[in-house]
Amino acid sequence: MKDPQEFMAQAKAQMDNWTAEMGKMQAKMMEAGAKGQAEMAKQMDSLNEQRKHAEAQMEELGKANMDAAKEVQASMQKAWADMEAQMKDMQKKFMG
Repeated sequence: MKDPQEFMAQAKAQMDNWTAEMGKMQAKMMEAGAKGQAEMAKQMDSLNEQRKHAEAQMEELGKANMDAAKEVQASMQKAWADMEAQMKDMQKKFMG
């Protein structure tokens, strides 16, 4: 297991990166037609839900003791992998 503080710093940096990318996608969404906007909005809602879940796990990790931190970190890594895959899919689909 990574040091919890190091893991949290990396997670925060990744969250900031994803937030910036989501902002770019939202700007692109505004350029799309009505159909494109509806599709992108649905996927953005899904990404926002995943981001909120990841943020909640980050908070939990910050409060956890070492044994619990290992479990939370493993859960968080899976959530990050899922979000990363969805972000890449959206970037390919909408950002070209």
